[in-house]
Amino acid sequence: MRKQGVPGPGQVWAECREKIRHLLLRGEVEAYADGQLSGAHRTRVAAHIACCWTCSGSLQLLQLIKASLRNSPRRTPASLASARIRRYAHQLTVPPAPAGPEH
Repeated sequence: MRKQGVPGPGQVWAECREKIRHLLLRGEVEAYADGQLSGAHRTRVAAHIACCWTCSGSLQLLQLIKASLRNSPRRTPASLASARIRRYAHQLTVPPAPAGPEH
């Protein structure tokens, strides 16, 4: 039976280094998805994405979001003036609430 112990400093440092690397690469994966990287930098990020589950999942999620935004109908939000006019028109068409019994 093998004894399960506390991880050594080398293993802890390797895990911390990997977490820091992913934090630094987060912006790089976004830039890669947008096609903003070029040359050796793009190749380096692509190689990392190819072998990293976390970053490849992030890239896939970004691509799905971008495709969804591209395929959704474009709607412009109603202006504030338009919303106020609609609310005022609604108030004019709704009969007033009956008054409660007076004491």
